Amino acid sequence: MNKKYLELTKLIRSKQNDHEILKCLSNYHENDIADMLTVMTPKERKRIYTLLGPQKIAEIFAYLDEPQIYFSELSVKDAAKVVSLMDSDDAVDVLETLDDKKKYEIVENLDKAAIKDVKMLLSYDDDEIGSLITTNYICIRENLTIREAMHELVRQAGENDNISTIYVVNDKGCFCGAIDLKDLIVARENVELKTLISYAYPYLYDNEKISDSVVKIKDYAEYSLPVLNRKKKMVGIITAQDVIETVDDEMGDDYAKLAGL
Repeated sequence: MNKKYLELTKLIRSKQNDHEILKCLSNYHENDIADMLTVMTPKERKRIYTLLGPQKIAEIFAYLDEPQIYFSELSVKDAAKVVSLMDSDDAVDVLETLDDKKKYEIVENLDKAAIKDVKMLLSYDDDEIGSLITTNYICIRENLTIREAMHELVRQAGENDNISTIYVVNDKGCFCGAIDLKDLIVARENVELKTLISYAYPYLYDNEKISDSVVKIKDYAEYSLPVLNRKKKMVGIITAQDVIETVDDEMGDDYAKLAGL
């Protein structure tokens, strides 16, 4: 255990009051706190859950390798609150580690905003691009003014942090292109939004196989790509990092099989 984990575990086991512990925890990254949870007792962890609250716990749980252990320490309602506050792709990753009964109970208790996205992602097969998407992105209409587009960006950025690329849909709600954040920020108000849109921006379909899409994602070298259904409606985006992690996992399995041989 490294020095950082020792500091954190010593902190939670100290006689400091809740306010002092919470203040100290705020200085640590969520990944460090996640590692700390693995060496704590269930009683100590439950104190942490109460202190930090659902939003922070959602951010921390996204870093856990075996989240099912820690979800078993939460009531169904508390677990549903945590999952509802996660990015949809992280929420699905977590739910897939749970037994069917627990997963069903949590899904049925999700808030309305989360349950639609989570059920959509769970509907895809594991080898389809749709299983890797997130609904954490910014999307605006093609017919807005620069001022309206900036206002919409600020409004949506409160709940979505993938803002480097802004996706654009037409008046029918179909994907038509993307705008680089920098271009929108420096644009003058009298400029038409359409002049900033890259109408040839690449995209993927939700039911494409992940293995068939890796080369395409690599060739375009974009941080993220929009994912559409067959009606050209956006269902989410896929980040390059998610694809890399998936490919790494598959290669890891292959190496494990080779070692077994």
